[in-house]
Amino acid sequence: MTATLRRMMPEDIDAVCTLLHDHMNPNFTPKRWKALFAPSWCGADHDMGIVAEDNGRIVGVHGHVCSYRVIDGHRERFRNFSSWYILKEYRKQGLGSAMVEMATSDPEVTCTVFSLSPKRIDFFKTLGMNVLEEERLLWRKTGKPYENLELVSDPVKIRQCCDLGDIRVFDDHRELPVIPVLVMTRCTQCLLFLSRAIKHDGVIYYDVLYRSNPVMFTERIQDIAEALLPDDECVLAADRRFLNSDAGGEVETIKCPRFYKSKRVQPRDVDLAYSEISLLGLKLD
Repeated sequence: MTATLRRMMPEDIDAVCTLLHDHMNPNFTPKRWKALFAPSWCGADHDMGIVAEDNGRIVGVHGHVCSYRVIDGHRERFRNFSSWYILKEYRKQGLGSAMVEMATSDPEVTCTVFSLSPKRIDFFKTLGMNVLEEERLLWRKTGKPYENLELVSDPVKIRQCCDLGDIRVFDDHRELPVIPVLVMTRCTQCLLFLSRAIKHDGVIYYDVLYRSNPVMFTERIQDIAEALLPDDECVLAADRRFLNSDAGGEVETIKCPRFYKSKRVQPRDVDLAYSEISLLGLKLD
C-alpha cells in the first residue's frame, strides 16, 4: 500500500471529516470537524492542509488553519496545525514526517502547534520545530482593591470602542466558543479572548487566548483577575510569553509544550487566536 501526498481541496472535506471522526476522535461529529476547514476569515482558495491518498481514497490528513495577522505593521501569514492522522496500515512509511516537512517548507509562513500528543514532542523537535512555550502563569482573586478598570462584555460596545484592528479580530471570532472581554481604563484598553474550562482538581481556568495590548495586560493583570474572576475556585491563566515583564503569578508547567517555526515572527507575537483551539472549542492544555 503506497500513498501520495497532495494539497487538500474543498471536495475532500467530507472524506477528511469522516476519517477524523471514525479514527481520530469519534466524540467529535463530522460537522464539528468541518469547522476546521471553513473559518470565516478565509477566502475560497485557502490552505486547508495536506492529504495522503491511495487510489482515490484519503488515508491520512495534516490539517491547517491559516490566517493573516498584522505584526508591527507587517502582514504575516500563519499556519496552525489542526489535525494529524494517518491510518495505521499506512504508518511507518515516512508519510507523517513528509507532511510536516511540506507544511513547514515556506520560510515566509509562521507555523504553530498548540495541542500535541506527548508521544510526538521529540518527533517535532527533529523536524525543525522550536518550543514556543512550556509554562503558563496563574492569578487568583485575592480581594485586592483596584480602581480605574472596567470590563466590557457587551458585543455592541466592544465594537464601538475598539480600533479597526481589534474589530477585525473580534468579528472573526464572534461566532466561535470564546469569551471576548474589553478591559478599559481612562487612558487605554486591551481586548481579551478567553476560554473557560474545568481542569485540575475542579479548578476553573480562564485561559487567555489573545491580548491586544501586552503592556497594559502585564501592568494590570492582577486587577484584571480581581475584576474578572468569580468567587469560586478559579484562576486567570496566560502563557508566560504573553507578559512583557515579571508580573508575578503562580508558575505551572504546560503538559505538552507548544511549538512553532518562524523566521519572521517573535514568540511574544504568537497568540492562540485563529487556531483549532477556538474553532473546535478545545480545552487548552
